[in-house]
Parts: sequence; C-alpha cells; structure tokens
Amino acid sequence: MKPPTPQPAYRIGELTPYTPPPRNPRITMALDNNEGAPIDAPILDALKGIKPNELTRYPDQLGLEVQIARSLGIDPCRVVLTNGGDDAIDRVCRAVLNPGDVMLTHSPGFVMIPRWAQLAGAEICTVEWFGDLFPREAFLCAIDQSTRLVSLISPCNPTGAVIPIDDIIAIADRCEAVGAVMMLDQAYIEYATTDPIGSLLELPNVVIVRTFSKALGGAGLRVGYAIAPEPIAAWLRTVGCPYPVSSLSIALASVIYERRKERDGIITQTRANRELLIEGLRAMGIGALESQANFVLARFDDAASVHGRLLDLGISVRRFRSGTEIDSYLRITVPANPSQLTQLIDALGAIGAT
Repeated sequence: MKPPTPQPAYRIGELTPYTPPPRNPRITMALDNNEGAPIDAPILDALKGIKPNELTRYPDQLGLEVQIARSLGIDPCRVVLTNGGDDAIDRVCRAVLNPGDVMLTHSPGFVMIPRWAQLAGAEICTVEWFGDLFPREAFLCAIDQSTRLVSLISPCNPTGAVIPIDDIIAIADRCEAVGAVMMLDQAYIEYATTDPIGSLLELPNVVIVRTFSKALGGAGLRVGYAIAPEPIAAWLRTVGCPYPVSSLSIALASVIYERRKERDGIITQTRANRELLIEGLRAMGIGALESQANFVLARFDDAASVHGRLLDLGISVRRFRSGTEIDSYLRITVPANPSQLTQLIDALGAIGAT
C-alpha cells in the first residue's frame, strides 16, 4: 500500500507563498512598494562602531525598545521590537486568535492581515471601506461576542484614507466591552496631517503597529515595533522568536530614530508632491483618491495597459490582481524627489493614460 502523502495544516487552505516581484534591471523609478526616501549616508557610519566580537553574540534589542518608549513616555516593557511591522501583525494574530475565532477588518486593506488571521485558524469578517467616510456604525454593529480581534489600518493601505480618532476610540471601547483586542496598523502615520497616538496609549486593549520601512527610510533593515499594554506585550514576546532583528539593523535603526526629526523635510516634501500628483492625475481625467500616505490610488480605464506601458518606460507602480475590487486601480508611490514627480507625470501624459 502506498503511504499517505504529507499534507499541510488545514489553515493553509488555498494560500500560496507571498512572492515579491523580482528586481527588474529595466526599472529606474520604483514606485510600487511605498518605500520611503533614502536615509542620509552618514547614518551608515554607525556600523563602524560595531566591533567584530559583537557579531558573535546574539542581538540586544532592549536599548532600541527603551529609546522608543522614552520618546513616547511609556514603560519600555510596552514596546516590542519586531522583524518589520509585518512580524508584529503576525504576532498579534497568533497571540490573540484561537481556531474558529473571528477577526474583523476592512476591505480593501493590507493583504497580509487576513492571511495571518487565516493561518492562526480564525474566521475573517470584513466591512467595506472604500473612500474617505469610515463606516463606523457598520464596524460597531459587526463586533460581537465572537469577535476576538479587530484590525484597522490608518492611513489605509491601499487607499490612503484615515480613520477619525473618535471612530478609533469608539471601536476600541466596543472591543473592550466584548473582550476583544483592537490592532491599529500605523505604517504610514508620519505622512498624515495628525497622529492620534497620544489618545490611544492608555487604552487597555489597543496594539499599535509601526515600522521603520516607510517614512524613516529603512525598509531593508526589517525593523518594526508594537506598542501594547503590558500584558499584551508579554503575549507578543511569547509568540515571537527571541532575536527577531539583527545587531546591524538595530544599530542603524537606533541612529535613524535618534535623528528622525531630520526626516521632517523629506516628509513635508512628500506630502506636497502627493497633492501635486493628485492634481496632475485629475487634470488628465484620472480618478485619484485623496490620500494621507506616501502613495495615491488612481482608477484607470485600462490599468493593466497603463501598468505595462509605464514598465516600458522604466517606471514600476503597483497593479492589483484581476478579479479584486480594486483591479481597475493602480497604487503609485509618491516620489519625494520633485524631478522624479515631473518625470512620472510626463510619462503618464506621454502614454495617454486616462
């Protein structure tokens, strides 16, 4: 008799590996991953201070956690350093969700959030949120005793819309009433006009996820962090690996964080360029959504064709899988460099994008 074939856990279902597109040598302007502007070269000098014997030892992340906590005025035990913001979200799902539990989120949103919830064995429920007006009442009505986790993204990826602070607090209160955790992904918060974190830090059931990958310009470092009430922070450490970030990444991230105010100029420029990009797209008759992130979501008559023709010009933007609710849209990272912004708008005009 033939032995049984090994099978994956049922939670994997029809999921396939998340495979980023390969680097294309033709691309001279990468506007598809929402990466921030490059860091200043002198920051790399931090690596010179690392002694060879330090690399023989496992990393020490406590110093960076203390640094972040002090800037927020909270106890360092509430900051959990993670392998990018992705790792923090994964940990929340695994720490909070039991098989059969419900995670509530919005659609469209960051594709990895329902993926990790599914891998934790949870059922995913969604509320549609497309456009500026957040569906507060629909969210509140959808939270019940079966809900274990509510996941919000603000500014939202891929739309760029933000959730008003009153709505965030109302959802957190409703979650508390049923014993649920609320996770708020703030990967793009530095590009928004306001930051609600001061109103959220003392809520007993809220986990805030942030990253060095966007406005701080450190996507290649793979450094993120979660800010959580002390008991939940302990859960996140329990489900994570003991050394999630390398010593080299920690050293650079510490300098980047210390000098984060030096990024204000490039963030301000990105915001200004974002408005110019929206204006330029609309002048061509292209439906561009308002955004408070470092990208703009825009609707095209033939998104696939525009995507391909931009690639021919060496410009990559994000195209969405056919059959999704946003397959007629392209997500365009806002160039922080004004000359690149001009090049992008000129390219869209040259190919007759509509």
